[in-house]
Parts: sequence; structure tokens; C-alpha cells
Amino acid sequence: MFPESRVVPINCPQDYDVSMSQSTSQPQPLPSILRDKAVVVLGAGKVGSAVAVLLHDAGLAVAAVTTRHPDTARFAASRTGAKPGTDNAAAAAQGDIVLVTTNDDTIASVVAEVAQAGAWRAGQLVMHMSGALPLSVLAPAVSAGAAIGSAHPLQSFASAQDALRTIRGSVFGVTSWPGAREMLEALVGVLGGQVVDVADENKALYHAAAVMASNYLVAVEDMAVHLLVSAGFDETSALKALQPLVSGTAENVRALGTTDALTGPIVRGDVDTIRGHVEALRGLGDEELELYRALGRQTLKIALRRGTLDAATTDQLRGLLAE
Repeated sequence: MFPESRVVPINCPQDYDVSMSQSTSQPQPLPSILRDKAVVVLGAGKVGSAVAVLLHDAGLAVAAVTTRHPDTARFAASRTGAKPGTDNAAAAAQGDIVLVTTNDDTIASVVAEVAQAGAWRAGQLVMHMSGALPLSVLAPAVSAGAAIGSAHPLQSFASAQDALRTIRGSVFGVTSWPGAREMLEALVGVLGGQVVDVADENKALYHAAAVMASNYLVAVEDMAVHLLVSAGFDETSALKALQPLVSGTAENVRALGTTDALTGPIVRGDVDTIRGHVEALRGLGDEELELYRALGRQTLKIALRRGTLDAATTDQLRGLLAE
């Protein structure tokens, strides 16, 4: 049976400052555990390319990067001096630290492919950066004596260049196999990240939370744009109008937490306002009203935590927001 990961507190390495400047002109000394280590990235997409560049700029040697199509790896190769290619096994054999950053559906097959070629070895760290996948997808590397782990940045990346700008300061969900923790911790520190532990058995819930906080936020904003367009806005004006509201709400959540950050008609108990929303949405279609009510029911739970609604108002709101 593939063992479960242990959850223990992590502190960033004492010989690396996670608040390091974003300038790469004067990189800080590498933690001793990373010195003289060669990095290989299998799957130089948005995240893999950005991580390769950041590790290179921090002083690690990036030996090779691979993608299905060599042109995709051009950005990482040009910035790091790494040799681009498509042969995962040949590349993996060159690495002391091997990051498998393909899409989630192919990580297991890439690891198996490299194992079949005999390219994994003792002394390597093999890691993925998926928020959803367990460590068991890296099991073939363990069989060859490698240490394994994962480090997932809780951040949204539209491009490799965007990732270079935003990865510093991000929280990384880390899951490690015995023997991998110190090096994973050091790598996150070099990337300017903050480590939190995620148990292997909790990865799906952890990743679902990330999806709700990021991807579903985009979906909610898309619906808000749709409603404004239905109200007479053009799409560009709708997006522009919503941005200060979205930014202000995110800042309130950061500063106050979700319960105290909540504003609006539900927490105020404005039953007539919610009734007006429901009636207006009925004219658009079932999808709009279904989403509004689902989110409204969750919002009502938050409002109840505030303790500002009386029983009669709560019942009326529940009735309007019922499926």
C-alpha cells in the first residue's frame, strides 16, 4: 500500500529569506541543500516555464526542459539556457530535482514512461505541482529509490510571464514523502512562497477550495457581466464597472474575513430587494435564477453567523431563495 503523507509544521529554511527582492540582479545564496543540484522540468507550460526561470534566476542550474512541442519550451529554454526537447526520460536522467509539470491527466503516464526507461534513480527528488493529485502518481519513482513530493502554488496564472510576476508571495500547498520535506521547503523558499501542509488524503478538498476561490469567482463575475449586459451595458463597460467592486470586496475579505466582510441586502434583511431580484431574474431564464438562489443560500448562512437577522426575516429570505 502506498503510505499516506504526514502533516507536521514546516518552517522556511533559516539560510534563505522568503522576503527576498524580486530583482534577480543580486540573488541570495542558495540553501545548502539546493547547492550543486541540477533541475529538470518535464512539461514546460505556464507554471513549469515560470518555475524554471525563477529557479535559474535564484542560482540553480536548469539542465533540461521538455514539452510535446519544442516551440512551447522556447521561453523557458531561452531564459535558462536549458536544452529543450521532447524526450522525458533523457531529460529526467540529467536532473537531481525533477519537476513534472504537465497537465494533471498526463503526470502519471509521464512518470511511468520515465520509469520504464530506467531514468529514475536514488538521490533524486521527483515532484509535481498539481493541487489535486496524490503522491501515488509518483510511485514508479519511489520504486527506483527517488524521494517524492508535491508543491502547489495557490495562485492563478494566465501565462508564464504572468506567473513570473505573481508566484512570489503565494502560498504553496506541500505534501511530502519521507526524505523530501527539507528540499521541498527550500524550493518553495527560493520561489518566494509560503509553505502550508496538505495531507495526501485531503488534496481533493484542498483543490476544490482553490477552484471555488479562483475559477468559480470568474464564473460568478461572468454571470454578473451577463446581467449588466441584459440591463443595457456593453460588455467592456460592464467589466470596467465591476472591477472596483470586485477589488474592494477582495480587500474586505482579506482584512476582515468572510463573515465581517459581507455586505448587501441579505445581511441587511432587505426582503423586498431580494424579491425584486428574483422577479427580474425570472425573465432571463432558469440558469441565472438557479445560480443566484444557490449563492444566496450560502450568503444567508454567512449572514446568520453575524446574528443580525430575526426569525421572520430569515424565513422570508429562505423562501425566496429556495430551489
